[in-house]
Amino acid sequence: MRALPDIRGLKYPDEFIARHFFKRGLHQRAGKVVELGGGTGNNLSLYAAYGWILVNVDYSAAALEDARWNLGEAATLIQADLSLGLPDGIEGPIDVLLIPNLLCYLTNAQAHRVLTAVREKLAPNAEVFVRTRLVDDYRYGRGVAEEPDGFRLATPETGEEGLFNLFYTEAGLVNRLRDELGLAQPDIFRVSFDNLQAGVRVPRNSDLVVWGSAS
Repeated sequence: MRALPDIRGLKYPDEFIARHFFKRGLHQRAGKVVELGGGTGNNLSLYAAYGWILVNVDYSAAALEDARWNLGEAATLIQADLSLGLPDGIEGPIDVLLIPNLLCYLTNAQAHRVLTAVREKLAPNAEVFVRTRLVDDYRYGRGVAEEPDGFRLATPETGEEGLFNLFYTEAGLVNRLRDELGLAQPDIFRVSFDNLQAGVRVPRNSDLVVWGSAS
């Protein structure tokens, strides 16, 4: 593990990743954790500290280079565009699946392909963590509509101008996770906050966090 000043990119895991980890007792066992869209590995660093097998899938070669530096040689890093589907190289069984920053960037059809494919690789009673944007988020409707609740964003202040974003209702996300990942009895948390991005205050970031066991 790198010392904190030496870590490249984000220094800490998502606070709800940390809550999920400890509240679900994942610090008391080990297994394989796969993060889809894991970037520089800040979330996986928590699992690394407790001896988990790490798999990080991300689009960015630069982010994965930093993840290698941060996580070490033992981590499996897969460069892939998840909008094209789940890549080869992800071996099951997966004991924990993390999707904290991906679903908003996938169309409805793309999300369906990824989730149904990864479900086949989940261990019995695998832990699932998902975080994504709700329809009351600041970005909703700020761009060109491409599908229901999906927009090509025109928000340079968030650094996402030109990117596709799909926004969910609470029921829509929970039903998707039940149907496509087999998530049973999920815990559900609404997260609303303001943020500073490129020196601009961005109000009303609105996310839903869902975690639980997949059957």
